[in-house]
Amino acid sequence: MVPVNLPALVNEKWGPQLKRPQPSASSPGIMGAGCTVLVVAVVARKLELTRAEKHVHNFMMDSHISKRIKIAAANVLRETWLIYKYTKLSREKDHTRVRMHQRKLLLAIHQLRRVKMEKRILADQGNTLVDLCKVREMQSLMYDVLAEVQGCRGELDSHINSLVKNVDELRESFRSLMPLLSSTLSTQNSSIRHLLREREEKSECASGAEG
Repeated sequence: MVPVNLPALVNEKWGPQLKRPQPSASSPGIMGAGCTVLVVAVVARKLELTRAEKHVHNFMMDSHISKRIKIAAANVLRETWLIYKYTKLSREKDHTRVRMHQRKLLLAIHQLRRVKMEKRILADQGNTLVDLCKVREMQSLMYDVLAEVQGCRGELDSHINSLVKNVDELRESFRSLMPLLSSTLSTQNSSIRHLLREREEKSECASGAEG
């Protein structure tokens, strides 16, 4: 009997041999997915309707749904008239025909409700489109107002800067005038004092001559 190591044998010969994915093999898939996303985005942007086209589309759908509502209402009236005819006006009542028209009446009522729901959904879409247009107009108006405010702010800043410059110039001119004023005042004070002294001397001389 030769001992056989089964786990080693399985791991060496019959075990699964896994290979690591190479980056060169996975990169084409990633690039293909990215190209697909870009193509889908470009096609969706091209297929998107403009605002005028959306208005025209909503108008055409509204007219089409209005025609369908008229047809569904006419079917309801026809089936109710036929039910009344075969139940009240005919001498011999045909129950199978009455049941058939009752089923048609229920189908016509269901179709009328469905078409009215579609019309309501279309009206909501039109209202949202109008609301979006109003929001865009308000945004453009706000942008214009902000641009005007920014322009006025620039003008105000320029005026403030010019006023600051003028105030600085006036301050410098006052500083330069201060020594001139002090010198003129000192000269005037000295001349006034000299005149006062002369008057005092004259008055003393006059008082001495009288005595």
